[in-house]
This record gives sequence, C-alpha cells and structure tokens, in this order.
Amino acid sequence: MRRCNTVNDKGEPVMFRRMLVLLDAGLVGWRVVPWVRRLLVPVPGDVRLLVVLPPGRTVTAGSRTLIYADQGEDAARDAVGVALAVVAAQLRDDGLAVSSEVRFGEPASVALDAAQAWGAEAIALVDVPAHGARRWLTRSVADEIVQKSPLPVLVARASGQRAA
Repeated sequence: MRRCNTVNDKGEPVMFRRMLVLLDAGLVGWRVVPWVRRLLVPVPGDVRLLVVLPPGRTVTAGSRTLIYADQGEDAARDAVGVALAVVAAQLRDDGLAVSSEVRFGEPASVALDAAQAWGAEAIALVDVPAHGARRWLTRSVADEIVQKSPLPVLVARASGQRAA
C-alpha cells in the first residue's frame, strides 16, 4: 500500500492530488466525474480530462478526396471539446484546477501514456462492459488499464449503481 505523504488544508493525509479522468465521447464515461469531485475537492486537486477517439480516416469518392483524416479529427476534437468545457467549468467551480485534451488512438495505451507524461497520481474511468460472446473475446479498456497501470485506478460502474 502506498504511503500518504501529502496533506490537505486541515493537515489530514490524502492519497493523491492529480487525477487523469478518462472519458468517452458518449455520456457513459461522465459518471465517474462525481467520484473524482468527492476525492479531490477537499484537497484541492488537479484534474486532467482526457477523451480518446479513434483515428480519423480519409473519405474518398472515386478519385476525389472529400475529407482528409486531419479534417475529420479536427471536427471530432471540436465537438468533444464543447462537452469537455462544460465539465471542466463545473469542476473549476468546485475549486479544482482542470485541463482537458482530446487524443486519437487506442484508448488504454493513450491514457497510460498521457497519465505518465502529465504526472498523474491516479486514473479514473468508467468500465463499459461488453455483452454476450464479445465479453469473452475482448478485454475492456478498463481491464487493460488496471492490468498495465503502475498508478491506482478508480473504476466506476457504467450503470451508475453503487457497490454493495
């Protein structure tokens, strides 16, 4: 178990101050934000919101290029950026320092790289379980991050239900 070497304003030990929050472009991943708020507001902490999207693709029709990959990525980044700005503003209102970014690639490896580069002390995310046979054939992003991360990982349920 990791020792607490940081204290809050009241002199109480805290586990971490800097948390990377991995979100998805949909609404499911946002369920972890209230948990992050509860953990970091008393500190006050530093939050990095990260959304990882699939790489853009060039769209062609015959010999004509309709959309280049970077144009598609820019449009996706702008669309997600609006939602990130809303969440960031709410966290800032609670006294947290917040930054956000949108990256492209494989979510687990991008998140782990971003956490290391930023100096995160923990990672928070929502586990979106696969259903049916797919559940047995593929690993979730949460599983991969939990197995590979040297940092503590907070995994919230996609259903929003509390643990028993």
